[in-house]
Amino acid sequence: MRTRFVACAALVSSIALAGVAAAAGPAPPLLQGEPGIAVAGGMHVVALAGTSTATTRLWLVRDRDGKTVRARVIRGKLGVPAVTFTGLAEGTSAQGRRLLLASSIYDDADHTTFVVVDTRTLLPLRTIRLRGAFAFDALSPSGRRLYLLEYPQGLNGGIHYVVRSLNMRTGRLEQGAIVDRTEPDERMNGIAVARAWGPSRTWAYTLYTGGESHAFVHALNTRTRTARCIDLPWAGNAQAILDNAQMAVKADSLTVREPGGGVLARIDTRTFAVET
Repeated sequence: MRTRFVACAALVSSIALAGVAAAAGPAPPLLQGEPGIAVAGGMHVVALAGTSTATTRLWLVRDRDGKTVRARVIRGKLGVPAVTFTGLAEGTSAQGRRLLLASSIYDDADHTTFVVVDTRTLLPLRTIRLRGAFAFDALSPSGRRLYLLEYPQGLNGGIHYVVRSLNMRTGRLEQGAIVDRTEPDERMNGIAVARAWGPSRTWAYTLYTGGESHAFVHALNTRTRTARCIDLPWAGNAQAILDNAQMAVKADSLTVREPGGGVLARIDTRTFAVET
């Protein structure tokens, strides 16, 4: 049976969140410690809080033998951005030669900081400071545009968020929110549980559960600054089936699978039609 879903998750009045999401809040926590995040040259970068509350320790570690190649302490309480509550980390650009570190909304919901680091030297190249609560969402393929989840009410707004974009050249937010133009008035509410990228890393697909509402996939075109929201037929407690779900893109199909490999849903990435 084929059914087309296009609306985003509706506003929920109260949220019943499972596992780590219940403990952490609306945005995934920053990644601290191993396994870090893969960067250029067969290396990975590990971040940990510094001995001072206003510093971060970075290590550049060689994958093949675990040897620390370089270490550095930088200013700011930062970490590697996670895009799901399963700990999936992102934030690299320039073929892994740049890494974007972020502050956490749980440390400061009034101000957000992003720092671009050279992954060979671990030296900070640029710092961007924003007023308000923001979390990393995605980088465009060129690394020139940063996509963010803005929480307009900080930690008091539940899982309601707004998708924004930032010009990395100017360090400034671009005007307006990024919405599904077929449902421009829908409020975005959800907890991210899985992420997959399309060919050429143009489309970022994020699977969200919506508490007492229903699950959906947010499809973000990182080149054109456009998005679509694809509703899934699981609502309320039935969304627990998606807690450990995985996604993959092949040709023109996005699959949502159970950890054991069983297909839960298949989405046509051209029409956004859903088959369950």
